[in-house]
Amino acid sequence: SKKRTDLPTNIPEEDNLDSLIAGALNQLSINERENVYHEMHGVDDVVNETPEMLQRSMAALHTELETLKHSHREGLAFNKAEAMSRNYVHDPVLRIKFLRSEKFDAKKSAERMIMFFDVKMQLFGQEKLCKNITLEDFDSDDMAFLKSGYVQLLPSRDRSGRVALMMFFLERKHKVVENIARVLFYLTMTAAEDEETQQRGMTVVAYGDEKFDRKSFAFGDFKIGAQLNKCLPTKTCSFHACFNDTEFRFLAHAAVYFLNEDARARFKLHNGTQVEILYELMTFGIPVDSVPLSTEGEVKRKNHLDFLKMRHRQESMVGAPRIVIPTHRDVLFGRGKPFREHRGNIKLYEMIDDKLEYYESISIIKQKTETIMEMVDAVEVLGGRFLKQDDAGCWMTVGTKMAKEKVSNTFRTRLRIASSEKDERKNSEFTVVSEGKKRLKSVPSEQDM
Repeated sequence: SKKRTDLPTNIPEEDNLDSLIAGALNQLSINERENVYHEMHGVDDVVNETPEMLQRSMAALHTELETLKHSHREGLAFNKAEAMSRNYVHDPVLRIKFLRSEKFDAKKSAERMIMFFDVKMQLFGQEKLCKNITLEDFDSDDMAFLKSGYVQLLPSRDRSGRVALMMFFLERKHKVVENIARVLFYLTMTAAEDEETQQRGMTVVAYGDEKFDRKSFAFGDFKIGAQLNKCLPTKTCSFHACFNDTEFRFLAHAAVYFLNEDARARFKLHNGTQVEILYELMTFGIPVDSVPLSTEGEVKRKNHLDFLKMRHRQESMVGAPRIVIPTHRDVLFGRGKPFREHRGNIKLYEMIDDKLEYYESISIIKQKTETIMEMVDAVEVLGGRFLKQDDAGCWMTVGTKMAKEKVSNTFRTRLRIASSEKDERKNSEFTVVSEGKKRLKSVPSEQDM
């Protein structure tokens, strides 16, 4: 391939991309490498948070910030924000996000928070340093890029319960690279509203094919992406670069060059057809059924635009709890395959099936009600919620009465399914016996011979 002329002189050639990633892995200890492997495959453990540990961590973070804000080269924006609104900067809800993103390493969390305000000021200006960014803060170009669907949060979590963010690099849909950066900032911060995302991190997938226009991107455009990875309060546990065209390898090369060693070690390349790539992503626990690509390789936007409609509604409801993407522990109200196959619903089916024989055997209404309430409590003990969507698509937690109705209906449905399966087995056994008798009749007896 031709040597690019817009690259820094000290950067390895694109042909050395694999060795660049391998080199990052080699810098890690055996334990660190194992942790990266587990995180990339979604089988890592979440830090056990106790009130005492949280209190100590908050105090340690405060101490580190008090030192860094005067010595860090990018501390100006943090100091401006603190002068504008001390309550915002010292909000424990905000600070816990940074601690969780660095697994409670106070020094790393403080550095991330200092850089967060610096990048936020670059992208949105000083006047928005102390406010949560909403869709109202986008200009027309930002909104046009957001609605293009070229960056989306997938509607389903991955195998480990992480939110997955997908970026498409096909045709140019942005005017300036800041359009991409502001959309990435917004969607990542939206995902970080969720406690499970704060604890488990995110998965990022970048996809490009032969429609990728290499000339639309300068190498330095990807520096802001690396900055966002280092400053936003959620950890990227794995980054998957997917392509079926060698031109897109340039993008992966640019991204890896600007990433630090830890992020490089989490970088995975996937080269092949769309079907081959989706199969590889599936092995990492990524919900490929939710990937918004048609069989012709076109970006699908319906779920994304529904999501934006939901966000508009959520952002207009001041003080109301925001549920971005249901967790694997939640039980969802709704009809159709996506609801039936949601992990939380399947878990409820399993718990109900274990109680099915007992539930069918009792006739006293009080006992049935107690069994139903036991199932509701079991979901909540596991950290789940019973969720229903309103007209705008916002997920809302339902009350105990509706949760009990959901469980009661599920008991009836599971009993009907069990009864149907029992009848099918009986019919199958009857058919086998009947066929056996026919064969026996067709065999000549000794007298006939």
